[in-house]
Amino acid sequence: MNSIQRFPKFSEQSFEDRKNNLRYVISGGPGFGKTSIIKELESRKFKSIHEISRSIIKEQMESGGDILPWKNLAAFSGLVFEQRLLQHSNAPQSEICFYDRGIVDVIAYMQNDQLTIPEHFLQTAQTNHYNQLVFLTPPWKEIYLMDNERKEDFEKAYTIHQTIENTYKQFGYKTENIPLLDIEERVNFILSKINLL
Repeated sequence: MNSIQRFPKFSEQSFEDRKNNLRYVISGGPGFGKTSIIKELESRKFKSIHEISRSIIKEQMESGGDILPWKNLAAFSGLVFEQRLLQHSNAPQSEICFYDRGIVDVIAYMQNDQLTIPEHFLQTAQTNHYNQLVFLTPPWKEIYLMDNERKEDFEKAYTIHQTIENTYKQFGYKTENIPLLDIEERVNFILSKINLL
């Protein structure tokens, strides 16, 4: 398994770019409330970028394809990576935008499953920045549900969350756990942290 710890140190320019970046990632383990937060942000007229993984899984299942995380995780990760890079590239840079997961999440999932991470994945994640503050939805057993696209049990989701948090930190981001509150209060917490409330 490749290790992102062998990355060169980030430049001051890199950190400055993240500090002023208007792209905010909301991440964390699966099933802990990211999508609900994104929908609430949209209802408040903030631009958002939706999670692509579930759409890919649904399309593959409907078409009988095998680019699925439980069948061919390497191919699935490659497809998600390409789509997340497009999402990053196409979003406007002059207004605040919230992302339901970012490029780094692909690497975290691959690390969690001990897959070899292509070098260009690492370099792309290093050079395509989000804001330095990444919001995480921490494990919340009371709201966790499995379904056709989410097959991980709670313990697996908890482990994924830990890997995601560690991976973002390894890439030089700061993480902030969103409190386990009702959806309006969770969004208020996020907006207060970026001085929009």
